[in-house]
Amino acid sequence: MSVEIPDYPWWHDLMPWKRISRMVKSGRWALIRLLPGISKPLLFGAVLTLLTGLASAVLFTLASGALVGAIAARDRERIVQALIWVASLFLIQQIQGLIQAPIMETFQRRVNAHMQQMVLRSTLAPTGVAHLEDPELLNLVRDAQGVGTGQFTPGGAVRALGQSLGMRIGVFASAFLVGYFFNWWIAIGLVMIGFVIRARMMRDFLTTIRVATGQTQLLRRSDYYRDLVLNPEAAKETRVFGLGSWILGRFKDNWLGGMTVLWKERKEASVPMWWWAVPWGFAIFGATYAVGSAGLSGELNLTHLTIVLQSILGAGAIYLSDSDLSIEYGAAAIPAALELQKRVREPDLSFGGTADPAGMPTDGIRFESVGFHYPGQEREVYRELDLFIPAGKSLAIVGQNGAGKTTLVKLLSRLYEPTSGRIAVDGTDLREFDPRKWQRRVGAIFQDFVRYELPVTANIGFGAIERLDDLDGIKQAAERAGAEEIITGLGKQWDTILGREYTEGAELSGGQWQRVALARALFAVEAGAGILILDEPTANLDVRAEVEIFDRFLELTKGLTTILISHRFSTVRHADNICVLEHGKIIEQGSHAELMDIGGSYAQMFNLQASRFRVMAEEPEGD
Repeated sequence: MSVEIPDYPWWHDLMPWKRISRMVKSGRWALIRLLPGISKPLLFGAVLTLLTGLASAVLFTLASGALVGAIAARDRERIVQALIWVASLFLIQQIQGLIQAPIMETFQRRVNAHMQQMVLRSTLAPTGVAHLEDPELLNLVRDAQGVGTGQFTPGGAVRALGQSLGMRIGVFASAFLVGYFFNWWIAIGLVMIGFVIRARMMRDFLTTIRVATGQTQLLRRSDYYRDLVLNPEAAKETRVFGLGSWILGRFKDNWLGGMTVLWKERKEASVPMWWWAVPWGFAIFGATYAVGSAGLSGELNLTHLTIVLQSILGAGAIYLSDSDLSIEYGAAAIPAALELQKRVREPDLSFGGTADPAGMPTDGIRFESVGFHYPGQEREVYRELDLFIPAGKSLAIVGQNGAGKTTLVKLLSRLYEPTSGRIAVDGTDLREFDPRKWQRRVGAIFQDFVRYELPVTANIGFGAIERLDDLDGIKQAAERAGAEEIITGLGKQWDTILGREYTEGAELSGGQWQRVALARALFAVEAGAGILILDEPTANLDVRAEVEIFDRFLELTKGLTTILISHRFSTVRHADNICVLEHGKIIEQGSHAELMDIGGSYAQMFNLQASRFRVMAEEPEGD
């Protein structure tokens, strides 16, 4: 989140065109332009109650002056009339406050929700995930994530805008009363000195904010060290390795490193701010003295004297308050959110295609001279990659870590587009298909599959979100995946939230989570997914458990286009076809028996891993 600091002298802010130019570029102007689209009725209600409050305040000043004058004149009729006005206006102000509070509270929440949804929609808009690995876009996402979070929010900025606007209108209304009933030059002088002081203080204020935002990295680092103590997963190692004192020391160093610069800036900025209070005090004192003298000389009657004295402080108000802090901080993330919304619509992030891939593939999927490198990186993952995946068969892709196995799945799922070559489905370029419809044809269990802290039904039903209410289908998928017995043993069975942090929640073991994930993929098949992918989700299991999962997967998906990815050669030997990926190229391909007969890399790695497993199996168990 950033706050713009003008690069011209502070006194240029006194020039109207400079102020207008800066306001147009600021986050607050971006926020103002959004308000009509968020809720016109709430905006109308906020403006109406604001103006009603200001009008009643001005009229209350006039009525109170009239009451004082009537009391001095001992005019009973005028006293009664003035009391009625004062009481009525007081009642109006109270009612206005009661009406305005819920309107502004609702508007504040509506603005925050709107901005949060804007950020979420922008992040979800691209069909791929390249934007989430682009450093420039990630900076925008990080800045836009400040929207609706923390102490200062866009909604809070809206409330503060109302307060700030009310204060400014009140200044000019008070100045009008001073000028109308006493002296226009004094009225103008009070407004101008308040305006000048505010311009100078606002520049110092923005500089302080800039210094604070400049320390974000240190303060975020201190948050990281704090979370190491509070996070249950990290807390175990913190205690086992005795890291407590070291972490506390780093937290203190980073936090003080960021805050010391801010404290220094505030200290340096506070000296000139105090000096500005001197001329302001003299101006208020001088105006009050002039009004008092006019009252003593009879130039002002008691009614006008009361009105002008009440208006002097309002006309000379500097109107720099906490509202400005809320506005500057709360609105600062909005330009980033708007820029993010604009960037994700750019052609390089929007995958094209309109064809319907229903029922495909029927022949197969072919990688034709595919080249690929990740955004912002020069190293090529693939160069001239050729691969054929026959429809209705199981293909296993094996290779060492870093060989490019997972990248192949990302390209096949259209999370990325090839940088050269093409992927053809039944002879048609994958880029011609509607990307979202194609992704619904793919059911995948990734290595880092999500363990949703949600009910069991959601963890399985997310495989086909449109059938989330199909409990019978979810139960059938769980039964086929061997997860039904696990689920029925939970406290609330199918309604159990999978997370021990929740009341009546439950945590599953690694193997149990694997079966839930497998059920999710099988539920996707039931909903029409034609390609099933198992991307090393069993990497954290032992060999026996992994073999069981893979074999069950192949059994359940027989006749489907199935892709198995593993770095353990022995777990995929029952696949119809196996290809060995090394340095972004297919170096061997065939069935398990064929590859073993060749005696190449696959056979060597298979025998090496098998020998290690035999040694482990023969070792006697410890006491």
